[in-house]
Amino acid sequence: MNPTDRAVIRIGPATSEEIRELRHQVLRPGRPLGVLDSPDDLRTLQYAAWDGGRVVGCVRILPAPWPGADSADPPEPRAWQLRSMAVDPTYQGHGIGGRLLAAIEAEARARTIPLLWANARTAALGFYRRAGWRVVGEEFVHPESGLPHFRIVLALGAGSPTSPRSS
Repeated sequence: MNPTDRAVIRIGPATSEEIRELRHQVLRPGRPLGVLDSPDDLRTLQYAAWDGGRVVGCVRILPAPWPGADSADPPEPRAWQLRSMAVDPTYQGHGIGGRLLAAIEAEARARTIPLLWANARTAALGFYRRAGWRVVGEEFVHPESGLPHFRIVLALGAGSPTSPRSS
């Protein structure tokens, strides 16, 4: 199928096992398949993008308190963290990542989660900013990937000063 045909790409809940291979191929290429496996898998919500029976995108969220950055971004104990955002390189640039983010944002809102946060690769900041996420703090090298990252946040509470929907 043509990756530009958004109508054939289905977004929905998935299991850790269903997204495991794509997560490893995109996020830790060349490393052993189990390197991203974690006990957190049991408390994580996963969403996938399928082209037919093939997983071509994935994202995960799990309960993880936001540690805060400063007085403008205080700690939030009820926050959840976005992890393992990945889209097959041949499908990138066709809106699949945005649809995955919209799915987890809707899930978080339905669960009344006040804030989502992530450690985002520096190379992906434009994508997250276009989706309404805000960069917080300084660039750092992530110890697991060795790549430069920034912390990003998306406040989901109505009227929150960090919410992309506030006036």
